[in-house]
Amino acid sequence: MRITHVGYKHLSISFLLRPNDGPAKFELTPEAVHLTEVRIAAPFYKKGSQLLPTDVLNADELRQKNKSTIANALEDLPGIKAINTGVGIAKPVIRGMSHNRIIVNNQGIKQEGQQWGSDHGLEIDSFEPGRIEIVKGPASLRYGSDGLGGVINLYPPPIPQDSSFKATLNTLYNSNNHLFGVSAMVQGAQNGRFYRVRLSGQDFGDYAVPATEFTYNSYVLPIYNNRLKNTAGRERNFSVMTGIKKKWGSSDITVSNFHQKAALFVGAIGVPRSRQLTPDGNNRNIATPFQQTNHFKVASTTRLLHGRNWTEIDAAYQFNARQEHSDGHGRLAQGTLAHGLDLHTLSANIRYFQHKKNESRIWGLQLEGQQNSRRGFEYLLPAYRKFSSGFYALTEWSAGDAFLVSGGLRADYSFIHIDATSEPIYKDNQVVRYYERNPQIRKDFANLSGSLGFTFQPLEDFGLKANFGSSFRMPAANELAINGVHHGTFRHEMGNSALKTERGFQLDLSTDLRVERLKTTIALFGAYYKNYIYLAPTAVFSSSLDPDAFPEGGQVYQFQQNNAIYGGGELSLDYQPTRFLQFRSALEYVYNLNLDSRLPLPFTPPPSVFSEIFYTTAIGGDTFSHLKLGVNLRNVGTQNRTDRNERPTGGYHLLGASVGTIFKIGKLSGNLNATARNLTNQLYMNHLSRYRLLNLPEPAQNYSVSLSFNFATL
Repeated sequence: MRITHVGYKHLSISFLLRPNDGPAKFELTPEAVHLTEVRIAAPFYKKGSQLLPTDVLNADELRQKNKSTIANALEDLPGIKAINTGVGIAKPVIRGMSHNRIIVNNQGIKQEGQQWGSDHGLEIDSFEPGRIEIVKGPASLRYGSDGLGGVINLYPPPIPQDSSFKATLNTLYNSNNHLFGVSAMVQGAQNGRFYRVRLSGQDFGDYAVPATEFTYNSYVLPIYNNRLKNTAGRERNFSVMTGIKKKWGSSDITVSNFHQKAALFVGAIGVPRSRQLTPDGNNRNIATPFQQTNHFKVASTTRLLHGRNWTEIDAAYQFNARQEHSDGHGRLAQGTLAHGLDLHTLSANIRYFQHKKNESRIWGLQLEGQQNSRRGFEYLLPAYRKFSSGFYALTEWSAGDAFLVSGGLRADYSFIHIDATSEPIYKDNQVVRYYERNPQIRKDFANLSGSLGFTFQPLEDFGLKANFGSSFRMPAANELAINGVHHGTFRHEMGNSALKTERGFQLDLSTDLRVERLKTTIALFGAYYKNYIYLAPTAVFSSSLDPDAFPEGGQVYQFQQNNAIYGGGELSLDYQPTRFLQFRSALEYVYNLNLDSRLPLPFTPPPSVFSEIFYTTAIGGDTFSHLKLGVNLRNVGTQNRTDRNERPTGGYHLLGASVGTIFKIGKLSGNLNATARNLTNQLYMNHLSRYRLLNLPEPAQNYSVSLSFNFATL
């Protein structure tokens, strides 16, 4: 039992209560407490954003997942999945949408890399976020183009309190690929000035699978020692933040760098051969093919207070340098650099918040400029320059505590200039002619969009929410001008310069009901997309375009536009029969259809149910306060609704377990968590995995342990 009272030291005691025991007396010791400045910060417009289904994970919940990537840590939430390339690269999926159809905001700025690629991860330190908010549904109104499917907002830890110091150390180990991860952070504040420094790193080896062979194009190839050769990798990350907090508001600046080098299974970019699969005696080396990504970012956030109103200004510079290394694939090549993509981005977001008695408003302006260049002996994406701008106004009005209306309008303008690119054709080591990969492309886009929604909560334990919105997405550079063999998708991809803006009209409905110890949430969504952009197979082969430029002769897939529909929903249950026992379950389903081909859209997540049960008990000691035990089961259905040339994937069941505790020794506190995944060592395929195309199974049984230490003074 823990007893606290203002002005007195807390008292923590453990005792055994017997039926015949009489009254007990506890005496607290007085304590003088000096309160520093107290500032309460709540997300303005929170009710409005909650019109769309929203999930939130704090830093502790994120660490308890024991996942090495942010995208994989979110997979237990309803409606969230990940596209995996091995175990070190993961891309988030919201309700079946990913790539350029969802936005990832980090510190208020849209994360800009080469997100159009399936094998391109988030390029964000998984130890960095203090809180993650996932908004599911049409979010273009507030966040801009690419927000059709939803938004993932990554927030840094809170600003340190004045006259405080804190140091943390986080460690992570995975048994499957012998991953070792560590992150150290120190932060403090004095006289209104604060700082935070974090250093992180991860190293992992080739990962194990519950199989000794796989089938590629009817060829049965070996997997030696149950390990996929050349799937190791490493990360090295840092961030430094400093700022000032005064009565007028606050301002801070963060400099960060994410660096990852990850090996790719030899079959990921070409035909695997038996000799390439033979073990080399080292499960941690990184050989070709591999990818190397470096994301450098300088971001600033300023908040200016104007009485009951305030202004927020986010500005950032990002430099994303991506390299893909492989052999020459039979071409004349110098070195191993197949693709070198350098993307420079300048961003600015300005928001003005107005607050009245029953009405709140946000006026926002977003600006972004980009320049992308290319290197390497292979060609996919041309050099281009892009500018985007958007102005929006959001308002919410409440009629008492039971009814709230929210709506807004947005206007956007952008342009993209893509350089013409020609590739030299060699014969006998001499340039004989040039092949034009793409002509010069200049496109302008303008768009108007809006949304309207309401919240009705007649009872404290029951509420209804509805939101209708129009969203949009401008064609990306790869959709307009890509032209080459994309080894990440095992096909020749060709752009389409005639593409128009993609438009969506979406309806979201949700209800929350609480009955005693049971809480239920039902979220339904439906959408109609006009000019939906997708890759479609053609009757043309690469060799027919130019046999010298495309000797590999694969089938050409070209970006096209048709109308499409999306629908589905999530059902969440949270039942706590006793204060020690808690049961949670989440069901999700996504349906889509190409209205032209009458076929499903590619890479649609299969229906699934994730359930877990926790038992929490007090340990009764001063060092360890409680123990939390959990068991979970993921049931994934068969996915037979596939696009043309896409394989169906069978269903599977994954059993997992977890145990965790919190400890405190003086001013040192921490968490110890252990998790187990795929306890039965089941062989299964993930429909969203890039390696699914190679008939490669997912990782085998894995045990993870994380240990966190916190030292704080105030």
